[in-house]
Amino acid sequence: MASSCQSVAKTLADVAARRPVLEPVLRAFEPILAAQAELTEELAESVRATGLRLPEPQAEALEQGLSLLAGVSLAGLAGPLRSSAEKLLPLVVSLEAMAPHAAALEAMLLAPVKAESKKKKSAGAVTADPREAFAEAMLSGNSEEEARLAEENGLDPSVLLFAFSFVLAPVLRTLVAQSLPEEGDAPWDAGSRWKHGYCPVCGSFATIGWLDKPMLDEKNAYLAGGGGKKHLHCGQCGANWKFMRGICPSCGKDGTGVMEMLRESGAAHGERLDWCTKCKSYCPTVDLREREGWPDLDALALGMMHLDMVAARKKLRPLKPSFWNTF
Repeated sequence: MASSCQSVAKTLADVAARRPVLEPVLRAFEPILAAQAELTEELAESVRATGLRLPEPQAEALEQGLSLLAGVSLAGLAGPLRSSAEKLLPLVVSLEAMAPHAAALEAMLLAPVKAESKKKKSAGAVTADPREAFAEAMLSGNSEEEARLAEENGLDPSVLLFAFSFVLAPVLRTLVAQSLPEEGDAPWDAGSRWKHGYCPVCGSFATIGWLDKPMLDEKNAYLAGGGGKKHLHCGQCGANWKFMRGICPSCGKDGTGVMEMLRESGAAHGERLDWCTKCKSYCPTVDLREREGWPDLDALALGMMHLDMVAARKKLRPLKPSFWNTF
């Protein structure tokens, strides 16, 4: 993605101008999305100070579909997670459905960081801080551990998962940003070994796909790429990765007639749903060749909820269930 992408506010304002009916929902979540974007930069120094880095991608692990953070210790991240919660939790619990759980969420996510949580744990040691432990459970897909930690802290697992996903996102995005080269492919894209619809970094399914713009070669004005290569975007950690256009990111099926498009009949601004005729899953996608500028993808995914509503009526299911696409 271009480093000069639009802000959350600009992307949502453009959506609201075209679809005023969505404005109340967009405005309700704009502060959370904007705060997440700001925190990704604000947390950079504290995350770097933990000494934690994304593991180097290993060819065999990528080919087996193992995401980089599965099973990785996150000891030391309690401080950045608490800083993230300090800014994001008040916004999350301001939502009507989350307000009754404010006290329990604050007790867990805003608890003081113990001295031992500031140090990276040795191999085999148990993560003591519940924020680190819950993050590790999420990234490893350990729903039993998620449920246990939620119960320990007096919370329903779905409530804790909803709130914690917002808090964890900017911390993971900082780790991802610190691993990206200034030029060239992301480490997980090198060699095209990652072929899955879930994130190579954190294991979450993509929230939105995008087709890139034509690219000019700065060293040779006569050379240019036509654009249109497909990428998937993770709404949890912010990673982007290349993906084949004719393959379903959910079931992995490919071939003629597997993937279809659903889009508005008028000016769609490149927005559409790519859906699978086999498993009936779909992923919002934007063709950036049909737009001016580079939208904030997380904000745009929310701004495409009118297509989510159409998909729901057609009995399609989202690749990544989110607060705006489950009806």
